[in-house]
Amino acid sequence: MPAPRALWPAGLWALVILVLCLMPGSRLPEWDWFALLDLDKLVHAALFFVQALLLARAFIARGTPVRWALWAVAIAALYGLATELMQGLEALGRRTDINDLIANTVGALAAGWFARWRMRKGLPVLPLTRA
Repeated sequence: MPAPRALWPAGLWALVILVLCLMPGSRLPEWDWFALLDLDKLVHAALFFVQALLLARAFIARGTPVRWALWAVAIAALYGLATELMQGLEALGRRTDINDLIANTVGALAAGWFARWRMRKGLPVLPLTRA
């Protein structure tokens, strides 16, 4: 189990994701260029990329990173699934979107690959931090 202090950043980021993903549809900004460029999927991938990296860092902080990348990716991807299912709640005026779920998962998988690559190079999982 990761050190509780190491989980704080991941927990706070999870809260940010939850607030953004569960914001009622009527409160979301509408931009024509946003739909044109489909930045929504990039935003989803980025949110869950960061989530998986923060989780990976927390698992490594415990000192036993045996399958830390797998766990970080799995937890972030499952959290992405949960937020997408919650978006389907009628009260929010949003909808579940399989493409968002795919973007969430791709972001988490990319973070797992990125974290493993950085560790193999002897670098800290998170850029701009110490090992």
